[in-house]
Amino acid sequence: MTLAATDERDAGLQQRIQALEAEVRELVRELAATRQRESELQRDLARLQEKVDGSGPRFAALYADFAARFRGTAEEITAKLRGYLPDVRQLVDADAGRDGVRVLDIGCGRGEWLTLLKDVGIPAAGVDSHPAFVESGRARGLDMVLGDGIEHLATLPPNSLDLVTAFHLIEHLDVETLLALIEAARGALRAGGCLLLETPNPHNLQMAACDFFNDPTHRSPLPPALVEFLVSASGFERVEVRPLHPATSPLEGVSGAEMGIELVERALYGPQDYAVLGYTINPVE
Repeated sequence: MTLAATDERDAGLQQRIQALEAEVRELVRELAATRQRESELQRDLARLQEKVDGSGPRFAALYADFAARFRGTAEEITAKLRGYLPDVRQLVDADAGRDGVRVLDIGCGRGEWLTLLKDVGIPAAGVDSHPAFVESGRARGLDMVLGDGIEHLATLPPNSLDLVTAFHLIEHLDVETLLALIEAARGALRAGGCLLLETPNPHNLQMAACDFFNDPTHRSPLPPALVEFLVSASGFERVEVRPLHPATSPLEGVSGAEMGIELVERALYGPQDYAVLGYTINPVE
């Protein structure tokens, strides 16, 4: 190779190196701009989320105390949850002999449901996005995961759960996220498994007009017929709507003929919550 050819080759290599260096510098600038934009979008999203549902960092720091005041004591909640034990026992007994977690509670909060299941010997786990709840539950020996319920369900093997529960969670979700939760639960449930969703009942006028809005992270009350439809349309069968927890009426004992008392009681003091239970298709049936 002649000296001229060598010089030409070196000059070409130098040009390529300079071009690559320029490309790298441009990519570095673009990456920095992208990271800055991502940070700005995250701040915008946080501000928007706080405006939409009140779930900013200040209220999040108060949420454990908020739940203690407005959700009820652990003893009160546990007493209400005991009514589901026959459903759980029937599901677990129908799939007897299998090891591992049988029930997954999405949005497990303070862990009353997990504690109750642990006390009766049913293996259960929970997922919650609130670090204080998860830390407290783990300290009490509960199987809790810090994270997003839908994402956690997606990591589980198909046909691995008997029951997926979500108590007073779905009223915090938009409809697309609710449908994603229902779909993810169906993917993790065994044939004949159950999805159980409990939420405030807007048929109770006191709940719909006032009590529901005590929690600023609530979106809007969900009519039972809507949730029943969404669960059915997502592939569940034998869908049941179960009214729960009627309020104590100060009108008890008053004659029903006076001022339509029966209708007033039903509207104001009827079931404050309801549950929708849907079952995955069981090929044996």
